[in-house]
Parts: sequence; structure tokens; C-alpha cells
Amino acid sequence: MNKEDLAKFKGKKVTFKKVTAFPDIKIKFVSSFPDYKIKVADSQSFAVSEVITYQEVSAFPDVQLEKTNSFEDFQIWFE
Repeated sequence: MNKEDLAKFKGKKVTFKKVTAFPDIKIKFVSSFPDYKIKVADSQSFAVSEVITYQEVSAFPDVQLEKTNSFEDFQIWFE
């Protein structure tokens, strides 16, 4: 999975599950110039059925995300 694949989730709520090996996508949280702006969801309700496994990395991410409270591209529920 890459950042273009995440575009299909724009305007939706997605469930992310943290793993230590073999993730679907590697992410890095940044404070500026993100690929997508996300809002951390309060609950899992109304999330799409697909669960994306992720690994947080400091170098060579597949996608860079910025946490925000408004004007997000999509919401993420972290398991």
C-alpha cells in the first residue's frame, strides 16, 4: 500500500492497527508538509470494514501524516 492507495479513504473513517513487522503501510507523523491531514477518531463506529496495519517509522515512510482537529482528509481510529 502507498499514499495513492489511501486516497480512496478520503472523507471516511479508517481503522489502523499497529504492528511491529510486515505492515501494510509505513507512516511518519509530521508537523508540516504532510501527504494527508488526519483527525484521530473518538470511536470506531462508522469506520470502513478494512483494517490497515501500520508501522510508525522515522525514516523512509510510505506516507507522512499530520494530526489536525479540522479540515482533515480522513479520520483514523487507532486500535
